[in-house]
Amino acid sequence: MKKGIFTRTGTAAVVCGLLLFVILTGNPGAEPLRVGVAMDIKTALVRIAHGQGFFKKQGIDVVLKEYESGAMAIDDLTADKLDWLTAAEFVFVVQNARHRDLRMAATIGMAADIELMIRKDHAIARPADLKGKRVAINRGSMPEFFFYTYLIYNRIPIGSVRIVNLAPSEMVKQMRQGTIDAAVCWPPYTTTMVKQLGPKVARWPVQGGQEYYFTLIAKEGFLKKEPKRTERFMAALAEAESFLLKYPDKAKAVLRDILKQDAEGFLENWSRTFFQLQLTQDLLVLMEREAKWAMRNNLLEKGEIPNYLDFIYFDALDKVKPQAVSIVH
Repeated sequence: MKKGIFTRTGTAAVVCGLLLFVILTGNPGAEPLRVGVAMDIKTALVRIAHGQGFFKKQGIDVVLKEYESGAMAIDDLTADKLDWLTAAEFVFVVQNARHRDLRMAATIGMAADIELMIRKDHAIARPADLKGKRVAINRGSMPEFFFYTYLIYNRIPIGSVRIVNLAPSEMVKQMRQGTIDAAVCWPPYTTTMVKQLGPKVARWPVQGGQEYYFTLIAKEGFLKKEPKRTERFMAALAEAESFLLKYPDKAKAVLRDILKQDAEGFLENWSRTFFQLQLTQDLLVLMEREAKWAMRNNLLEKGEIPNYLDFIYFDALDKVKPQAVSIVH
């Protein structure tokens, strides 16, 4: 009798344990979430959630895959080699026109860190001197929008500048070699250029006071299939945000170690970035402005500006952090 009671009790405990596991994970035995992250401080919330174990606390396994920029990782997302991607909202605007199944679930940071890096020893002293010069940009990324807006503001014909499409690391190399005259880029690559070139390089602001957003992007099919894991993914990011606000010095130390940046450059990057999990009305306004610009410059087919409300996935953030959603929907 005692043996039978023990067996039934043991079996019940195992069943309860399995049920608890199912409740916590929502999808036992699920594959890890594959998250593409740019080598950028603006991915801080994702990196802290991963490094501090907040994803595991939520019962989800996350694998990070590094990219130089979000624009360079978009093909892996559309090819189902990634589940999530961190990228600027401009990447979403351009790619959403080509892949209508892309959805934005939140923004994780705002920044004013894009600069036009100039080789002063290449006879460039003012904006007009850019005519005929070789300027590197990473096509399809946020800097492209800001640079062309900068040219328009300074009345420089776009066709008068020789645009070179380069990855950020290649920009650093060619700026050092002098094979390009300027580059539109962001930290830590801009910081490296200053270190390598010293007084030969100048840093010109190109954002005109407009901050941009770093976002979380996934495919519609994935979000429909994994609503619970998406909520837990967002909950881990919300905990990472709280951690960063409560322990900023510890968060800085963790991030600096992950990103392997020198103290001076890291603190400069930190000061230019605002880390917050949110969805704001300003985001919609900026995306509509970018879409209009992209159509005028033949990056997108001309037509009506999309209603981006149709391409934002509100469910997860509405449940996890509703106060962070100021977009009327």
